[in-house]
Amino acid sequence: DWAKAINAFLLSDEATKAMDEAKGAFVSAVRQGDARSKVLALHGIAKVHLSREALNDAKEVAEKALAELMQVPDSKLEGAIMHQLAKVSRDMYQFQDALELAQEATAIYQKANSQVGEAAVLNTIAKINMKKGRKQDALKVGKQALAMFQTCEDKAGEAEALKTLARVSSAMTKYPDALRYANQMLGIYEGGSDVDKHADALLLVAEVRTATEEHEDAVETVTKVVELYETGNKRKQAAATRRLADTCFTKGDDTDGWMYTREALELFKAEGDLKGEATTLCDYAMAHFSTGTFQEGTYFAEEGIRICREQGYKHQLATILVGAARSRLDQEATGEAQDLQLNWKARVAAKEALSIYEDTGDLYGQMKALNTLALAFMGYGNVLEGRAMAKRAAELSQLIGDKAAEGANLLLVAQSRTVDNRDEAVRLANMAHKLLKDGGDKSNLDAAETVLDQIREEPSKKKKSKQVGASMEETNKSKSDLTMDMDF
Repeated sequence: DWAKAINAFLLSDEATKAMDEAKGAFVSAVRQGDARSKVLALHGIAKVHLSREALNDAKEVAEKALAELMQVPDSKLEGAIMHQLAKVSRDMYQFQDALELAQEATAIYQKANSQVGEAAVLNTIAKINMKKGRKQDALKVGKQALAMFQTCEDKAGEAEALKTLARVSSAMTKYPDALRYANQMLGIYEGGSDVDKHADALLLVAEVRTATEEHEDAVETVTKVVELYETGNKRKQAAATRRLADTCFTKGDDTDGWMYTREALELFKAEGDLKGEATTLCDYAMAHFSTGTFQEGTYFAEEGIRICREQGYKHQLATILVGAARSRLDQEATGEAQDLQLNWKARVAAKEALSIYEDTGDLYGQMKALNTLALAFMGYGNVLEGRAMAKRAAELSQLIGDKAAEGANLLLVAQSRTVDNRDEAVRLANMAHKLLKDGGDKSNLDAAETVLDQIREEPSKKKKSKQVGASMEETNKSKSDLTMDMDF
């Protein structure tokens, strides 16, 4: 019963209650000397950590569960824990480890004659390949998972495989296939009693419609989700309303976007859903930052930060901190700001975010925080520290297989070398240009071409890059510039 309660709480996005249930089950199992229940409870705790994106904690607890399982061998449970570790490694961008763990889980399920377990692992392998950028492999394995679920007549598993195939096909710009898979998933749940699954399928259809720029259809589909929850789960209605706001913003309808964001915020507040409230405040802040209304954005960001600190929402806190840091740099770049501490505040926020991402094992988050710090240090005039941050960000981008991010960060390194080694700057900028082109990042590709043009000009005519800030000579004159921000 408690295992079902954990899953129900997670489906309702109530991770705190799920964790309380799992920890209570663990304490009870220890007191009763029930070794198998102890392993199950640890498995549940790891699942909650994974849902919170606390990846290091999820890995530690899952490995402990696997060690405890040695006392009470259970093949299916071993396969489930190994599968869980594969998911954790995937989200940590440790793809080789993830694939090896998934293959071990597959072998265990095969020995236990569990085709459903094997199919679930195949679906995860498809997602790993997708995250690695190996879309064709992801499509192939996803189809294998779908076929196996269908053979087992497991509708829930079939729906999950269809969701994976829809997203892979969309990423490959095979939109008719993506929509077909999404509608097949919808067909499984439409007219049934599981409102949450029906809503999930509708949101997948809306996701594909958005990718094909059929924004009117996307808005209409998400509106159906909001209506599904009007007489039911208000938390879910709030989350759907927030999604509707995002869809309107993507469509370019800012008026409705703001309206639905306010509605979502009020619904979350009425339900006492602090996590939903904090996440929506973050959305509110980012939307204001993107339109240049920094004062309003800062107000909402600070309110979201307050809630996240009080409730221990680490991932949401780091997300808001990075967004707030970037907005302060954007505000500083306008040259109209009266606050002379904007750059310092940006560095403080980005450093805290970096520390959180390192603590949770979020490599993508670390890369974003390091990129923000690189921009801040260069804008401040500390070229050496900015370069070091950009290099670390580029290395992480390469590790997670994000060519566009690697190119953008390498471009910052190139800009930092314009002050002391023009040939090296040209070489790095050319590398960045190729990575950005391969990664399909058109906006930064234009920036790379501009930087290359600037670097190739004669030194006397060379334009000064706004990201770099002070010259290397000016920076070296101030020892404090090079040392005051080193302590994290």
